[in-house]
Amino acid sequence: MFRNKNINRASQALFTFSYLSFDIVFSVFANLFFFKHYFQTKLHLSLVLFYLTSVWVLYLSDHLWDAKKEIAPLSLRSQFYLQNQSKFQWAIGILFLSALLLGFVWEWKFLSQNQTYLLCFLIVLVLVVKQLSPIPKEILVSVFYTWGILLPFSGAKGFPLIVVSFFLHVLANVLQTYQIDRERDKIQNTNTLNLWLSPRLAKGIAILVFFSGFSFLCLGFHSQNIPLVFFLGMGLSYLWLGVTWYFFPKPSLQKLFSELSYLPMFLPPIIFFFSGLR
Repeated sequence: MFRNKNINRASQALFTFSYLSFDIVFSVFANLFFFKHYFQTKLHLSLVLFYLTSVWVLYLSDHLWDAKKEIAPLSLRSQFYLQNQSKFQWAIGILFLSALLLGFVWEWKFLSQNQTYLLCFLIVLVLVVKQLSPIPKEILVSVFYTWGILLPFSGAKGFPLIVVSFFLHVLANVLQTYQIDRERDKIQNTNTLNLWLSPRLAKGIAILVFFSGFSFLCLGFHSQNIPLVFFLGMGLSYLWLGVTWYFFPKPSLQKLFSELSYLPMFLPPIIFFFSGLR
C-alpha cells in the first residue's frame, strides 16, 4: 500500500515537472554548456538566464494556448493548466518581463547581432499561430531550436559533424514526440507531418533520422573531429532517446523522458569542471 502511494507520488511529481516545462529548461541548459565547452566560448550568466527565461515563457505560453484551444476530452496537461490558469498567467508575465529586462539591458549586443534569427523566429511564430505556415511544425521546431542553441557560438565556421548530429537528434526527438499529439493536431488543423504520413511511416522516418544522426556522430569520432568526451556526451544522449522509445510506450512517460534525453550532454562540462579542480 505504502509502496503504491510512493509510486503515485513519484509519478505525479514527474508529470508536474514536465507540465511546468522544467524538462525543456534543463535540456536547454545542458545543450548550452555542452557547446560552450566544445567551441571553447565564454557564456555570460545574463545570457544563460536570458535563454532559460525566454525558453520557459515560450513553452508555458504554448501549453496554456494549447489548453485553451483543446476540445474535450482534455488531456491531463490541459486540465492542469486550466485549473491553474491565473497562476500561469502571472508566471508568464513575470518571466516575460524578466526576459525583456535581461535582453535589452544586459544582452542588447547579443540581440542586435542576431536580428536575422529574431526576425525569422517572430515571422514563423505568427504564421504558426495563424495556421498559415507552409512548412510542417516538426521541421520549424527542430531548425529554430538548433539554430537558437548555436547562436552564442556563431564564431564557429561551417557545420561540424557534431552540429549535424545534434540537429538530427533534435529532429528525431520531435518527429517521435509529435506523434503522441497526432489526433489533437489533426483536430486543431496544425500543419505537421502527421497530417500527411501514416503512424508507421512517421515512426520509420524518425528511426531513420535517429540512426543517421548517430552515424554522423560515430563518423566524427572515427575521423578524430569529435573528442571522446563529447562523443560520450552526445552518444549517451542518443542512447537515452533510443531506450526511451523502446521501454516507455506510454505517451506521457515517453514525452517526458525524450525531452530529458539531453541531460547526458552535461557530461563534458562535469568532467572539465572536476578535472580543473585537480
